Amino acid sequence: MAKRQGIIYNEPRKGSFDISGVFYRGKTGTYRLFEEMTPAMNQEQLAELYEAEKQKGNPHPTDAPLIWAIVSAGHSLRNKSPQESEMLKKFLRQNLMQYANTLTRVRYNPSGKDKITHNYGTSDQYALTGKIVGQDGRISDISDKRFLESLLGTKDASGINCVSHWINETDGSIWRLNSKPKKIVEKVIGFGAHSAGLDIGYNGDLLTTHPAFRVLRVG
Repeated sequence: MAKRQGIIYNEPRKGSFDISGVFYRGKTGTYRLFEEMTPAMNQEQLAELYEAEKQKGNPHPTDAPLIWAIVSAGHSLRNKSPQESEMLKKFLRQNLMQYANTLTRVRYNPSGKDKITHNYGTSDQYALTGKIVGQDGRISDISDKRFLESLLGTKDASGINCVSHWINETDGSIWRLNSKPKKIVEKVIGFGAHSAGLDIGYNGDLLTTHPAFRVLRVG
């Protein structure tokens, strides 16, 4: 029997959403997003949890591009799986309102390009370089949007705003350093939602603790 495509809600005991059509790092797959978040942890602790749980085949925290890819796929399936889509949207908004940590880190350099590290501190770590420093605010108001691909794996600003409106009924916003620092500054990338916008970045300190989404590739 062919496996059903779309958003599939798996009933508790531990609820989860199977979301198909997730495009991440050049490959398309199905990912399970779990309703139970990790405990509040800093990024180093999340990296340790990632290593321990992924080796066992268990759900684990992940980086910002995969979270955004999963959320974007859920948005694209909203008409195909309307009931499950509403459940997913409610779950995302509730948890983004307490801020969600990720395994993505930005190193703002005093000169040259900035460094973006995904799956930081894990065996699956990978890094990109680019200009991340710049103005804060609504993504639609920022002229140079090339940094989005380094942070989220997509430079489709219009699509980002569509997803933001679906989850939070607001525009998406970016928070980052506005100018080159005098010395290297590292910040954790996370997601947050509130009445004024859906925030990407939030410039979390390295020791800041927040829960993180737990995911597992299942297809």
